Amino acid sequence: MANGGDIIARTQKQGTKLCFPKQTQQLSPLPLPNSPLQPAMTDDPAAAGTGRGAPPPPPARPPRPLSVVSALPFWFYLTAAVSLLALVLPHLLSPHASPPLPPLLRRHLSDGRLLKLHPGPDLFAFTSRPAAHSARHHPVLVLPGLAAGSFSFRRILSSLSSHGLVAAAVDLPGQGLSPPPAAPPPRTNPLREIMDRGIFHAFEHLVETGEVPFQETAPEPSRSFYAASEAAAAVARSVDALGLAPVHLVLHDSALAAGAAFVSANPAAVQSVTLIDATATLPAFPAAVLGVPALGRLVLRVPALFKGLMRLSCSRGVDAEEADALRAAMRGQGKRDAVFEAWKAMNQSFDLVEWRSSSEEVKRLPMMVLWSGSWSDMWIDEGKKVTKALPDAKFIYHYGGRWPQVDAYEEISKLIADFVTMLPTTATEHLSQNMDQSSDEPADAHSDHPAL
Repeated sequence: MANGGDIIARTQKQGTKLCFPKQTQQLSPLPLPNSPLQPAMTDDPAAAGTGRGAPPPPPARPPRPLSVVSALPFWFYLTAAVSLLALVLPHLLSPHASPPLPPLLRRHLSDGRLLKLHPGPDLFAFTSRPAAHSARHHPVLVLPGLAAGSFSFRRILSSLSSHGLVAAAVDLPGQGLSPPPAAPPPRTNPLREIMDRGIFHAFEHLVETGEVPFQETAPEPSRSFYAASEAAAAVARSVDALGLAPVHLVLHDSALAAGAAFVSANPAAVQSVTLIDATATLPAFPAAVLGVPALGRLVLRVPALFKGLMRLSCSRGVDAEEADALRAAMRGQGKRDAVFEAWKAMNQSFDLVEWRSSSEEVKRLPMMVLWSGSWSDMWIDEGKKVTKALPDAKFIYHYGGRWPQVDAYEEISKLIADFVTMLPTTATEHLSQNMDQSSDEPADAHSDHPAL
């Protein structure tokens, strides 16, 4: 069947004229874009014509970057929460009544005595004597480090006594069971005095005496019992009170600076020096935690937190009973601030090499260094520095932590006893008489116990 185009072509070729009937159909005008004749758009793609597709979705808005202004509310609420916690937590943690002392600490307190020194401060001392007096006396004096106290050395003192030695430990000012030194009186403020008495009081004083009142005096030199020189002077007075000189000095941890100052000022009162993980700048106990407003109280309030801190920084072998006694000793009135102030007063410029070569008496002193060989590689490197500073000292690694008096007391006491007994004694008959007289003193002499 031929289509219409072929028929028209053949007709034109044959000359035949085709006639089509006229149609009277009128074409409707095209609707304008804004014309009301335009059909309404529908959201349904199926309702629209087959020739029209769905409109593309709008592009997604890119995420707006965080600005400083948008982070300000978070930091504001965080600061407010921390400030509120720091204000409320100390009041919640402060006990209404002092808890009873643990049995271990109470027993150690009753066995020791508080030395009333003049001038102060008062120091707590613990002395352990052998059952039978030997012919040769080798008194050993231990100065514990920061926050350790004589309580942590009670096993070493007892072990040294079993070796026939007289062993004593003295807590440095504010440490252990020694009471915190009294705070110095506040300086007079001239402006405050004028506000209290009135401005006309100055004029009347000038007319009567011819002197100008409220003159500010020159500032007095700061005197802190926590400083190495002041602590060394207190140790010297305690040695005289105990009648132990000359002693074999044992310095632990941060007591190095105070012990060195004591040796330099009293070389004739020392027979030998033993260092037990001693350092003047890196104490084992992190006393800086006690200076944080809320955290310092929290550490001394929660037993598990204090025990974890002790195992992390001092000794891995400390048990719950030992940690609880140490925590109770630091919870006494003013003891937390005393430990923190003693940490701030540490002599950061102490030089072990310079001290060793400071005098001929110090150079001739026999020395032994006991260092932890299992704590950490960084601590072993610190021990190598001590070995380099004291090349003529006897250096021995032990298996305990930085507080070996807790977890390696038998090893430490045996090393000290062997070292001391091998040295020639310089004790005189006068020393023996002093020791015998001091052992015959009544137990209540100078035995006022500090309040915890």
